[in-house]
Amino acid sequence: MAISEAALGPDHPDVGIRLNNLGGVLRDLGDLPGAREQYERALAIGEAALGPDNPTVRTLRRNLDSVTTH
Repeated sequence: MAISEAALGPDHPDVGIRLNNLGGVLRDLGDLPGAREQYERALAIGEAALGPDNPTVRTLRRNLDSVTTH
């Protein structure tokens, strides 16, 4: 993640997507708190960069919801 953030900046939408993917891996490993942290950051980046109604942002929100409703 550090390489992506250094190359693109910490608030770049691609960094958000990578954080989302990391959240998915952590969720699959059973680390729900870790997944939630990554999903929250991904969503914040996505909303700021793309707006709250963007289809990608809706996916990010759904992923966050998947670890907060359990």
